[in-house]
Amino acid sequence: MKKSFNFILSLVLIISMFSFSGLNVFATENVESPIQTKNIEGEYTFEDIMSLEKYVSVNEGLFNLDTTSAVKDGVSLELLEGQQRYFDSLNLEINEGKLKADKNLEITNLDSNPDTFLPNNGIYLFANCNGVTTSPTVHWWGKSRKFNSCDANKFAADLASVGAGAAGAGILAIWIPGMGWASIISAAYCSLYSSRVTANNAYNTGVIVDMTWAMVYDIEPQ
Repeated sequence: MKKSFNFILSLVLIISMFSFSGLNVFATENVESPIQTKNIEGEYTFEDIMSLEKYVSVNEGLFNLDTTSAVKDGVSLELLEGQQRYFDSLNLEINEGKLKADKNLEITNLDSNPDTFLPNNGIYLFANCNGVTTSPTVHWWGKSRKFNSCDANKFAADLASVGAGAAGAGILAIWIPGMGWASIISAAYCSLYSSRVTANNAYNTGVIVDMTWAMVYDIEPQ
């Protein structure tokens, strides 16, 4: 559902002020059970972005967005412009031979080193880690990645550190590279994200994280 940008911006600023003042605004939230999480960043939801799939195609190996049909159907021009910018980035990597796009919209990473994206090379001594950690997967809508229970806890801790102002957003690029982490300045965003990862890892199963180009995320337990 489309949300008012001014309302969301005001809400984020208010929550951020409380976060920076040292108050835990999420302390009363029930995070005892894993839940599927959909967060709003700016104006759009996860569903808004996924609904664009009907307008997406791959022609001659490159991503194409049927903006004409989308506009006729009432899709926000701002949303379409953001998706097109993401496609411009993907198509650049395709032309450089880093990615390959198929007709079914699946993307193959041709220039990846999985070990580069595994914190501690995926090794935790004397730790009981459940689930699996995978390298990031590129999609037409953004990136996804699985984190085992240990990596999920570390990811949540890094998010919390950024939210508390104890670390820069660049540290998050280690976990899901190539996203707009550097543009995140909201303590509320990082703190809520951290709580969602923790909630979905409540049973120590690991998590699955979907992150769109608009930084709207979806989290589920493994």
